[in-house]
Amino acid sequence: MRIDPNWINMKSSSSREFLIFPKFDIGESVVIREPEVYKQGYWVGAPSVTGLDGNIYLTYRIRRPKGEGRGIISRIARSTDGINFQDVFEIKKEMLGNTPSIERSCLVRAGVNFRLYFSYVNPENNMWQIDFVEAEALEKFEIASRKKVLDGNMIRASGVKDPWIIQVGDYFLMYVSYAPLPNRNEPKLHATGDAFATGLTTSQSALLISKDGINFVWSGEVIGLGDSWDSSTTRISSITKINGGFVAFYDGASKKEENYEERCGIAFSTDLKTFNRMSISEPYIEGQNGKSIRYVDTIRSGNSFLFYFESTRDDGSHELMVAKVNSFRW
Repeated sequence: MRIDPNWINMKSSSSREFLIFPKFDIGESVVIREPEVYKQGYWVGAPSVTGLDGNIYLTYRIRRPKGEGRGIISRIARSTDGINFQDVFEIKKEMLGNTPSIERSCLVRAGVNFRLYFSYVNPENNMWQIDFVEAEALEKFEIASRKKVLDGNMIRASGVKDPWIIQVGDYFLMYVSYAPLPNRNEPKLHATGDAFATGLTTSQSALLISKDGINFVWSGEVIGLGDSWDSSTTRISSITKINGGFVAFYDGASKKEENYEERCGIAFSTDLKTFNRMSISEPYIEGQNGKSIRYVDTIRSGNSFLFYFESTRDDGSHELMVAKVNSFRW
């Protein structure tokens, strides 16, 4: 499949002067899902949010420490106000061949159907990959009938995960986190079932494009690694349209020890293909005392914007939160 280089009609600009982007207030955020245990290694988060049919749909995952299950459940929840959610569907790790871990999912509309893309570790090769299921109703998703969308071998990478998908015209745009192949053979790369956390590779963001949302074509890396706080990880978590272009939220880290405690940066694009990092020397936003804020996603609700994110608590566990910004001034 060939993509017209002018498939999105927007003029390119290198100017950054107009970009004024508000920070949401962590202190006024609301906890919408709590970890199983308030203890290091217990997380709830990795949110992705979308508005469909007058409802707000949230996907999130539940995780336990290594040795106790890691990512055990991925869920879809539905809300009318964006604050109070009811769980309507879940994937348990046993449904995926007892996968070592489940990570982020993304729900989209495909014609009259719902389509759920989700990332997990394939237990046959210990590599992260992305599958999807499709049905006319969320309750009718059949995980046993899932189909693979992307794995590391398809793009010559060590693994691929955390899909975030939007539709632009007739195209599906899928942004993923991928781990480039090391320069040399590394026998321990997949030993733990998480190449991204080994320090033997990095976590970077790429774009793939599709007409049907199933067969994707590699478009390339969209944001490079930084030189300081984000020199090891630049994982796009979501993209928001603003006047003059698009802002991407991305998770950044400088070393493998920060792999699960990333902080949030922002980057700007006019064409959705190449993003320039705006958070050069420090994160755009982080939790109290420098703690993690990651997987930021946002949606418009009336005259406000709702920001969803995973945040680290003082006890080391992670909780899922939402913050409301009443007005934006671009």
